[in-house]
Amino acid sequence: MTKLSVIMPVYNVGKYLPMCLDSTLENIEIICVNDGSSDESLSVLQQYKEKDSRIIIIDKKNEGSGVARNTALAIAQGEYIYFVDGDDWLDNNSVLEKLYSKAVEDNLDILIFGGLSCYENEGRIYKSKGGYSLKTVDKKYINKVFSADDIKKDVFEFPSTAWTKLYRREFLIDNNIKFQLIKVGQDQLPFFHSMILGERIEVINEFPYCYRKNRVGSAMTVKKKKNHSPIYVTKAVEELLIKLGKFDDYGSMALSKYFGKATSWLGKFQDDLKPEYYAEYMELLTHLQGSYNGWWKYFNPTMNDGYWSLKVKQIIAKQKFKLLK
Repeated sequence: MTKLSVIMPVYNVGKYLPMCLDSTLENIEIICVNDGSSDESLSVLQQYKEKDSRIIIIDKKNEGSGVARNTALAIAQGEYIYFVDGDDWLDNNSVLEKLYSKAVEDNLDILIFGGLSCYENEGRIYKSKGGYSLKTVDKKYINKVFSADDIKKDVFEFPSTAWTKLYRREFLIDNNIKFQLIKVGQDQLPFFHSMILGERIEVINEFPYCYRKNRVGSAMTVKKKKNHSPIYVTKAVEELLIKLGKFDDYGSMALSKYFGKATSWLGKFQDDLKPEYYAEYMELLTHLQGSYNGWWKYFNPTMNDGYWSLKVKQIIAKQKFKLLK
């Protein structure tokens, strides 16, 4: 059996691919999904494949990284799965072997670790732990094997990014854990899905992943929001919990988390696209108000509210809910 399958969605990151591929070629298979790139990405992948048969290329039309990852997962042969983005890289060539050995040694469904925020300026790369420092993770979980049942109240303390985890492939397949088919935030649903089902999870206090923060054209560098992804995440999480019969355990906390994200986006949305987002957002709010008890019952946003006015209204709504529930 192949030890590890590295799954890499690729979209217009040709200039960064050598750095990424050079950091991952160690006793593994690498499934690269060219997601309709219009730059030299496919050519770079083909050049690497000529040198190393462990590289598998899937060339397809652009459908987003969620589809790309799911497509690769369907053919992956590795005992464990690792998801990497084509514009990022791993700290050194021994990282994956070390992570794999740890996962096998402790018989893990999920191995969690940290990452570095990396900024490139005039040819130099600057690194910091940034938002991937694991500082929100309680120390009692570090270097300890635990289960989903142990972390019900703490599930959102763990990093949600796909690239901060090594997954057992059978765990993903058996539980039908897949990426959501949305433009951004595709890893939120599989993160939550896996963390509420994992029977053997462990966190190590290491930071082997280098996440490129300031790439031009990256979806994560767009300041004004332009799509409805957090609304779709909220709906999908609700449906998942109902399907799994776990709504009583996680529903209130999860809806507060993900609907709060959708609210944050309302305050940052691109002006000319905001009416459409607001209409769908209000449909979701009306649904939550009519279906579940929560702070949203006391929340009355308007389309003209900015980020900070929504924050204030949200704080007031949460205080009312706490006092009146």
